Amino acid sequence: MDCVDLDALEHQARAKMAPASYAFCACGADDEISLAESLDAWRSLRLRPRVLRDVTAIDTTASILGQTMPTPIMVAPTGRHKLFHPEGERATARGAAAANVPYVIASNSNVLLEDVAAERKSAPQWFQLYYWPNVAEVEALIDRIAAAGFSALVLTVDAPVPGWAPMAAREQHEPSPDIRNINMPGQPMARTAYHPDFVGKVMYPATWRELEWLVKRSPMPVLVKGVLRADDAVACVEHGASAVIVSNHGGRHLDTTVTTAAAVAEIAPALKGKAEVYVDGGIRRGTDILKALALGANAVLIGRPAIWGLTVAGADGVRDVLEHFRIELVRAMQLTGTASIADATRDLLAL
Repeated sequence: MDCVDLDALEHQARAKMAPASYAFCACGADDEISLAESLDAWRSLRLRPRVLRDVTAIDTTASILGQTMPTPIMVAPTGRHKLFHPEGERATARGAAAANVPYVIASNSNVLLEDVAAERKSAPQWFQLYYWPNVAEVEALIDRIAAAGFSALVLTVDAPVPGWAPMAAREQHEPSPDIRNINMPGQPMARTAYHPDFVGKVMYPATWRELEWLVKRSPMPVLVKGVLRADDAVACVEHGASAVIVSNHGGRHLDTTVTTAAAVAEIAPALKGKAEVYVDGGIRRGTDILKALALGANAVLIGRPAIWGLTVAGADGVRDVLEHFRIELVRAMQLTGTASIADATRDLLAL
């Protein structure tokens, strides 16, 4: 699969998707301002390349939750992958494993978490968790996740109620017994959150109390995803979180938020020496990854581009997208005189 131009890859994926599937993948909240600005924020940052550095050998190894990985790249949690490929998250996991990239499976995946775990190989897998009101159901799921060998829980905290995405609301996919949120209580048929039935409904009522409980109850590290403020990030770590993912949910729930590029620039210094920081939202180039690292992130997560690759070529497409990002990162490091991830410091950027 040729994914040199990710815009072209998105067009190829759209041509293969049902209209409702594309709307679910592509949508942003309200006027889609955050969706657009997330990409623009990375593009608007300017690099200050160093010259006369030895770049014959580039070291892209990075610390991800304390584990050394070959690249600072992960696959972000995105839901309902059977809307994009018949194998769903199983193919996504296989592609991530082939690229030796950590994969964060979503709560609302359409494949049993045990089947996703079977594709793991040497690449870590984490589980993205929404906190449901029924604690017994959460506990049962945690035990399944642990038994399947997942190495971290990622608690998403930025969508206690659904936002509103007009594109997805207009193109509702028809619920099907073949496409279920199979790891959720009751295995409900998959529906999007952008439906009048869910407006204003508090679906995932996590608070600091629930975070503390989850840290104590979980046999694996707990991360918090959806943080856009330094004070919240510090509080997450004080309440036991092992790391923070700076995210605005892909611009899908609350419009006109601060961009993740701006937020990670504030959060990373606040957590330096305390916890690792990861960031997602609008990463489309190897230069974007390098900029995120220069702002203090330990790694980035790739969302929509992985789905485009999945749609076009299944597991091979996911692998190719991740390899494309790796190649671009190496080239960006070579052209900026950055021989290792440790050399990606803030002075690389014109701030």
